Amino acid sequence: MYASINDQLPVAALDLVRGSAATPFLTLEPWNPHAEQNQSEFALGRIAAGQYDAALHRWASQLAAWKHPVLLRFAQEMNGSWYPWSIGVNGNTATEYRDVWERVHAIVSKKAANVSFVWAPNAITEGTTDFTNCYPGAEFVDYLGLDGYNWGAIPGHQWQSADKLFSQSIAALDRLAPDLPIQVTEVGCAEGDQPERKAEWIQDFFTVIEANDRVSGFVWFQMDKERDWRFNSSPESTAAFREGLSQWMRR
Repeated sequence: MYASINDQLPVAALDLVRGSAATPFLTLEPWNPHAEQNQSEFALGRIAAGQYDAALHRWASQLAAWKHPVLLRFAQEMNGSWYPWSIGVNGNTATEYRDVWERVHAIVSKKAANVSFVWAPNAITEGTTDFTNCYPGAEFVDYLGLDGYNWGAIPGHQWQSADKLFSQSIAALDRLAPDLPIQVTEVGCAEGDQPERKAEWIQDFFTVIEANDRVSGFVWFQMDKERDWRFNSSPESTAAFREGLSQWMRR
């Protein structure tokens, strides 16, 4: 689930997830999701200077009051160019990103011991840059995340295998923090020019994550949004997902 920094803790949704014997995975985004991209009021320098401390303290108190374990992903995909906190947008720097992360960690962890922090760059692909200089350090991170989408052959993108999309970046995370578990925190695949192509991509994805024991989980972006990312967008891709998931869970 997703929330912006000025939202309230979605308690009902957290309760629903916990009622399914699962741990909620909450993404906290420092922006207004209904406004344009840059949003200079959410520049990293302003967050680092404490302008949003009141909101962060409120989040910390609400998370602590809920009491149960939560995976908290803050300001994901910072190495892209599409968020107000992205490096290079609003004059943001990697140093400021690390400063903001440490500030958020200090405020939330002091009150909410039930929170685990997930740091999640975007995979190295079109429109992204190296993410290693944005890493705040193992003392401030509990899980390494990684987002990646195969957009297919559309302007500005090209069809790329799951191996090409993820393997290089997983290896970089492996070197960056060899003792932390890795989660693919967002993944999706567009339709191909043939029905079986997406199914083959899904098979490839499971091969990639099976090849690295440190990948402990993934979150499929199950929406028909910019593209039809859903794993069940066709009978072929549904069958491939079911088979891949079954094998991966038995490893």
